[in-house]
Amino acid sequence: MNQILEVRQIERSEISWVNKCYDEVEFVHSNYEKEIIAVAEWDGQKAGVGRLVTVDEKNLELGGMYVFQSFRGKGIARGIVTFLLTHVQDQTVYCIPFEHLVPFYQQCGFVHCTSHHLAPKELLNKYFWCKEKYTCSTSLLVLEKFLLN
Repeated sequence: MNQILEVRQIERSEISWVNKCYDEVEFVHSNYEKEIIAVAEWDGQKAGVGRLVTVDEKNLELGGMYVFQSFRGKGIARGIVTFLLTHVQDQTVYCIPFEHLVPFYQQCGFVHCTSHHLAPKELLNKYFWCKEKYTCSTSLLVLEKFLLN
């Protein structure tokens, strides 16, 4: 039996469910009006979520990636990232993953952001907040195709 992965943008009515999922992993809640929020479904079952947050008119943050334990290792996170990145126009895309997930994001085209002074202040504040909030180390990454902009 072939298993099917479908990724779609959430409906407004699903925002409470998304935020309940984020409560489980102590992520900041989503705002339906300011984000593109994706849900991945594996054979019709919700398997994970992720989001693309507007920081300002020139910058976005890819984040809130959460694949439920029983669905890990099936390409769900990659499906969510791919879906969300199709919504990027000419903005710079950052993400703040846990350190052990950096290789995954590098496979998706992200590199370490070595020019912190170019990152939006709001994003840097979140990066430093994450470093204090979580016991896992975090990194600041930027989508490579935007490095030269």
